[in-house]
Parts: sequence; structure tokens; C-alpha cells
Amino acid sequence: MQSEEDSDQSSAMSSKDSIRTNNDKTSGRDAEQKLIKAYLRKTDLRILPPTFAMYFLSVIDRNNIGNAKAAGMDKHLGLHGTQFNWVISAFFFTYIFFEIPSNILLKRFGPRIWLPFIAVCWSILVGCLAAAKSYGALITVRVLLGIFEAGYVPGFIYLTSFWYTRRQQAPRIALFFSAGVFAGIWAGPLASRLQSIKGSLEGYQYIFIIEASMTVAVAIIMVFMMQSYPISATFLKEDERAAALRMLEADWALSPKAKYSTQQVLRALSDWTVWAYAIIFWAAATGGTTQAIFGPTLIGAMGYTSTRAQALSAAPSACGFVGQILSMALPRIYERYSIWIMIFSGSACAFYAIIASVDKIHIRFVFLCLSNFALSPNMPLVSVWMSNNVLGATKKGVASACTVMLGGIAGLIGSHIYREKDYPQYRFGHIFVCVCNAVIFLIALVLNLYFKYENKRRDRKNESLDADTLTPDEIDALCDSRPDHRYTR
Repeated sequence: MQSEEDSDQSSAMSSKDSIRTNNDKTSGRDAEQKLIKAYLRKTDLRILPPTFAMYFLSVIDRNNIGNAKAAGMDKHLGLHGTQFNWVISAFFFTYIFFEIPSNILLKRFGPRIWLPFIAVCWSILVGCLAAAKSYGALITVRVLLGIFEAGYVPGFIYLTSFWYTRRQQAPRIALFFSAGVFAGIWAGPLASRLQSIKGSLEGYQYIFIIEASMTVAVAIIMVFMMQSYPISATFLKEDERAAALRMLEADWALSPKAKYSTQQVLRALSDWTVWAYAIIFWAAATGGTTQAIFGPTLIGAMGYTSTRAQALSAAPSACGFVGQILSMALPRIYERYSIWIMIFSGSACAFYAIIASVDKIHIRFVFLCLSNFALSPNMPLVSVWMSNNVLGATKKGVASACTVMLGGIAGLIGSHIYREKDYPQYRFGHIFVCVCNAVIFLIALVLNLYFKYENKRRDRKNESLDADTLTPDEIDALCDSRPDHRYTR
């Protein structure tokens, strides 16, 4: 009897210990989640407002040349023929080539220093556009402008890889890109008010000077708000930092301690999937860039006055803003980036085909708005898709730069697809963007099928990563070839 009582007591004690252990684990998880929520709240407040505002202004600064034209700059400076198109495209010659070097320098100096520095440099150059007196001067300033603006978008994408998990990046990158479309909503009305200023300068000169001053102000704020990496962030408590680093390490987020690797640069440049993402970004940016620059021109060709066209250009941009905000939520509902990209690119392709084939002004304007809605989500979607699938600190930085680099080529080519000789229908430009979206659809389909095949192949091999026998640098060097990595489709 005694042994049975002892056994019952032992069983009861064991059961209590088990319950206590489970409660401790639950309490520990709850505490960890509270720390992570505090970390994300503080990080979002420090990073998202200044980077959003800066991208808003960077899009205005690179595209206000179109608003200046609508305000009479081309007539004042005596531009003729295709000279204005070359002024636009001059920016992209340097924008294309300085994105990879800029990301390497960002890693060297830290985002807190590098991003505000390049912003101040490009804003000074935007102010210099107001002083340009000739076609040659405009070309020179735009070439220099491209050098410094080149690093901002890939720099932000790279920056988020240090602070957020791959799932957390998606809505934040989508929000970031929505700032560009949001800029399109305000660029026209803002330029319309600035060109109406009565003073000693031409109306278009006030556009350049005042918008450049706004960028300098935000760059100064960015220096004081942002910090480079979570491991050194002074706004975090030690327990919040520790919880965040555990979370980031579990998701293979990038470490600021990761060393620069020439081998990873070469792996990025030789990886065909990196260039597939880049081509999707290029094709998506072709539509977005041309609408941002030529929007007032296309609407003006429908018979509206200059001031009216500037104001109406906000409508398509507003539709694009809704599309990009929607892209923040869609991957959380169904995490198949390729499917969403195919849906939006297929829709944009159909909308541009309609714009190119009809003559009625109101129908063209409505489908111009709808096409902007369909164009806008694909740039953030492909950026997040790339960031989810590419591993390795240096490789991801180069892949981010390569992706956005081809977006620069979109601006270079897009500057010449809406030609004066095609006025007022501009059918060539609309058909070109239509074909670009067909290309997006096909590449997204190919990537989807390839990643499905590759994931199944890795599942069959059923290999695992022995983290105990490898150093962090050796694990980082595996990039997305690590056996436990599965591609997001």
C-alpha cells in the first residue's frame, strides 16, 4: 500500500512539474513576443517615416523635369526635337552603373551616414537645374544627379534585410514603394502651385529650388532618427535587442558583421534568377517611370491646358497608390508572389492594349488610371520576392542593386518611347508598355515552375545544414544554395 501511495504522489508531482514547465514555456514565449513587438514598433518609427519621406522626395526630384517642361522650361531654354527626351535619359546613364558601388559603400559607412549623404548631394544638384541656361547644362546636371540617386532604392531594400525577417520585409518594402506613387499624386498639384509663384524667377525654377530644399530638410532629420543596425541601436533596450537578434538569426537575416565577399558578388552576377527578377523590375519600372514623367504630357495631349493637366495627373497616380497599398496585404493572404505578379501584369497588358486602340478621350483617361493601378504593385512584389529568395550578405546586396539597376535602364529606354511624332495618341509608347507587361507575365511563370522543381528536388535529397560544424561566415557563403533553404514561389 505504501508503495502505491508513493507512486501516486510521485506521479502527481511529475504532473505538476510538467504543467509548471509548460506554463514556464508559454510565459517565456509570451515575453519574447512582447519584446519583439516592442522592437518592431520602435524600429518602424525610426526607419519607415524618414525613408518613406525621402523616397517620396527622391521620385519628385528625379521626375520634376517633366513638371518643369509642362511649366515652360523647354521653351525658355530653346529645347527642340528630341533634346528633352535626352535630358530625361541622361539621368539614367549613371543611375544604372552606380547602384552596385553605392550598396558596397553603404555597407562600409553604414545606412545612417550614407543614405542622408547621397540625398543632400542629389538635392543640391536638383537646385542647380534651376540655374541651367542651356541644353548642355541640363544634361550635365542630370548625369551627376543619377550618380547620387542610384543608391537610395537598393540601399533601402538592403537596409531592411538587417532589421527585419523576410516575412516582415514584405509590407514595409511595399509601403516604401507606395511613397513613389504617392509622390505622383502630389507632384502635379505641387508643381502647379510652385510655378504660379510671382517673383524674379521663372515658374519652373521655383519647382526645382523649393523641392530641393525639402529634400535637404528630410536628410537632416534622417541623420538623427535612423540608426544603421539593430546590434548597435541605442533606442533599443538590451532585452529587446537580444530578442530581435534571436528572431533575425532564426530567419537567416543579414548580420552587420558579415564580411564583404568577392565570391558572392560573382555568384550574384552569374545567377540567372537574379537577372530574371531584374528584368521583371525593368519591365514594371518602364510603365511606372513613363507614367511619372509623361503623365502630364499624355493628359495634356487629350486637350487639357498645362495647369489642368498637371492637376489631373494626380488621378492615375492615386490609382497606382491604391494598387501598391494592396500589394502590402495580398502576399499575406496568399504567399505566391509569382501569381500576384502575373495577375497584375496581365491586367496592365490588357489595359494598355485598350488605350492604344481607342480614340475617345474619356475612355483613354479611365484606362490610364486603371493601368497605373495594375502597374504599381509589381515593383514592390518582385523586390520582396527577390529579397526572400536570395541569401548571403554580399550576394543579397548585389542582387538588390542589380534588380534596381535594370529599373534605371527602364528610365533610359522609357524616356524615348513617348515621342513627339506620335502626338496625340502616343500609340507606340502604349504598345511598348503593353509588351513589357507580357514579358513580366512570362518570366514570373518560368520562375514559378523552376522554384517548384528546385524545392521538390531539395525535398527528395532531404539534406540538412550542420550549423555546429560551420562558422557563420561559412554558412553565409552558401547563400541560397544551403540545403535547408526553400524558394518562395
